[in-house]
Amino acid sequence: MAATYIDEALILHALTLTAITSIVNQRVYHIEAQQDAKKPYVVLNLVAPSDDSEDFLHTDHGQPLFQWTCVSDRTKTPCDAFLVAHAIKAAFRNLSGSVQGITIRYIWTTGPREIPGVGKEGEVVCIVESEVHYVGL
Repeated sequence: MAATYIDEALILHALTLTAITSIVNQRVYHIEAQQDAKKPYVVLNLVAPSDDSEDFLHTDHGQPLFQWTCVSDRTKTPCDAFLVAHAIKAAFRNLSGSVQGITIRYIWTTGPREIPGVGKEGEVVCIVESEVHYVGL
């Protein structure tokens, strides 16, 4: 099944990668996690959309900026948020080719960065940013 949106393609691809799912299982969410989400988990957000449509029902392209927010508790060192953030960076850095039916020219990735004071007490939050250069169908 091919993705219709770039967000969907990124999440579906992340869920095929053992380096990521071995840490968070299938807990990769779009926009926000479920209120009672078990940790660790990852949330993908569109931080800065491109000027072009992101609907692949037409021939479109773009270069939106996404943020992967990785959340875990502090029960081990290194924590799972840190580990999954590094796995995401490694998996998506310079990725190109067909991903879930969408042609990705390349992905520029930065991070991970720890964001102190953002999560609930006892949580660790790390982010990775991905600027995705893609073309539609």
